[in-house]
Amino acid sequence: MSEDKYEKLKGYKFPPNTFEVTGDAIRAYAKSTDDLKPEYIDPDDSKIIAPPSFLSVIFLPSFYTAGALAEEGIIKDLTKLLHGGQRYEYYEPIRPGDILESQAEVVDIYVKNNMLFLIFDIPIKKQDGTLVGKVITTAIIRPGGF
Repeated sequence: MSEDKYEKLKGYKFPPNTFEVTGDAIRAYAKSTDDLKPEYIDPDDSKIIAPPSFLSVIFLPSFYTAGALAEEGIIKDLTKLLHGGQRYEYYEPIRPGDILESQAEVVDIYVKNNMLFLIFDIPIKKQDGTLVGKVITTAIIRPGGF
């Protein structure tokens, strides 16, 4: 596969993903990560906010359509996919009742050490367009997978 084919994927956007935040979801996430600060587990929804790492709950479903890259002929074997790391940026608290949308975009793609690296930018916005956070994540496809 030529580098030109990869270059064409820069800017490719996955379909958007919508997530409605509930107090129960925030509390369950906080308990599952053992982050038991009162502002994350208060039984009163009006008093809680989501832990910053709650962004994971929202951005991960953005990749459920990674099969689209397989359809494009970029990824031939999803079992060769590795998580290469991620970085979070936080701008606004997430609260129960927020309806959040994430949409993964390929911002870079390249081959290094016989592996394919895909860098994704995933802004997460409230229903009113306010940016609450962003995730930058790297997927690596091992040899034989692309």
